[in-house]
Amino acid sequence: MVDRDSLTLTGDVQVLALPAPDPHELLEPDPGAAVHDLMRMPFGEVCAFVGAVGEALSAPNAGVAAAGDLLAATSQVGDRAHRAFLAQLPELFDGQTVRAMVDRELGAGGTASLDAWVPVDERLVTGVTARMATRTPSLRAVAEPAAGASGGRLDRPLLRALPTTQLHLTAGNAPVVPVISLLWGWSTKGACVVKPASESAAVVAALAGALQAADAGHHPLARHTTLAYWRGGEEHVEDVLLAEGAFDRRVVWGSSEALASLTRRGGPTDTILLRPRHAVSLVGRDALRADLPGTVRRAAVDSLVANQQACMSSLLHVVEGDDGEADAYATELARVLARWDEALPHRPSRAAQSRLLALRRGPLASARWYVNGSWPEVTSAVARIGGAFDLSRHPGSRLVLVRATADLRAALDAVGPAVANVGVAPESARVALRDELAALGVDNVLPLGDAERGYAGRPHDGMRVLNRLIRWVNA
Repeated sequence: MVDRDSLTLTGDVQVLALPAPDPHELLEPDPGAAVHDLMRMPFGEVCAFVGAVGEALSAPNAGVAAAGDLLAATSQVGDRAHRAFLAQLPELFDGQTVRAMVDRELGAGGTASLDAWVPVDERLVTGVTARMATRTPSLRAVAEPAAGASGGRLDRPLLRALPTTQLHLTAGNAPVVPVISLLWGWSTKGACVVKPASESAAVVAALAGALQAADAGHHPLARHTTLAYWRGGEEHVEDVLLAEGAFDRRVVWGSSEALASLTRRGGPTDTILLRPRHAVSLVGRDALRADLPGTVRRAAVDSLVANQQACMSSLLHVVEGDDGEADAYATELARVLARWDEALPHRPSRAAQSRLLALRRGPLASARWYVNGSWPEVTSAVARIGGAFDLSRHPGSRLVLVRATADLRAALDAVGPAVANVGVAPESARVALRDELAALGVDNVLPLGDAERGYAGRPHDGMRVLNRLIRWVNA
């Protein structure tokens, strides 16, 4: 068994020890040949392969069941949450969704540009040097092609999206993260190495089993995909994989410290950084007065995404009203959180309990607390605060901060580039504030309760990631 507080093994256990991989074996031996191999693969085969992996994950699969057991054994969230995630996992591997995502992100060329050279419907502009040559009598004869000769000049430019070699280093805040990274890689026909965090290694192990069941290594994507785990910071591995030129692209998810460490290496390698961020909710007085219980229920859904570990999880609710109205909101929110605790049991780790106690005795000592459970084993809590709070110090663990404001526009001081999502109610307030919120660095300005809803090709952290992962070539 695994003690969830200390993450130590107890009783009779069997341990599978895996050696760290040889980093040189993770690199493509001939990157050019790999890219050429993937270029020749029609995008329809990408969609079919993704669907086959989804079907393998849907089939009775001991690997998926074992992944659920491992996730649950090492998590502070109840087993039901992991079962729900694993039940949804096959749906993420949908070929038509992948096609829609690529078409939306890559623009007019879409999936066609991954399969062939696509004409660009634009007029070619002659450069300054060629113009000078044709206007200089002594150079005109050598600058212009002979009559009847094509001179190899283009009537229309052509453009193609080429695959790249990619290294994906993923974070452990949610088990879906390595899945997203893998699908980004496959959607761009990438030759990928995907490393999970230790918290989600079980999911990647289940994916590896599905990959084997779907293809057994014959498909180009299977041949050029590696799922590997090593402990972060292993120098003999990372010195090779993070060296300049080892990969065309790197996708790095993680803490600020991890990102800073990784980006010091690799020289000019194009690196997509997905830094830690959080979310905020802005609740207008009209929403409170029209339907306080319904508004609170929607706000709670936004706060509990991935048990407050995802960048879209709202940590702070700013309520338009006086202190009394904010207290009424906090009271109702604590009741809703108690129902979540009952339906999806949650117990903070001892480390999280210590952080909560430190906040209660320190920076949030003057806050009004509404708790479910008893200290130190609080299952969820609402703290009604009187001023600003540094959300980078938020411990998660189903703690929601509530702050009153006389006017929602005055609450924009709680927003900045570290805020990925802002959920707003009522809709009139969202429409009125969305331009200002976007200008402050927010990437998603959504109706309250919609933080987790998305669509194929939705930008991530303000980027069309697939466009960053391919290499555009002119011909």
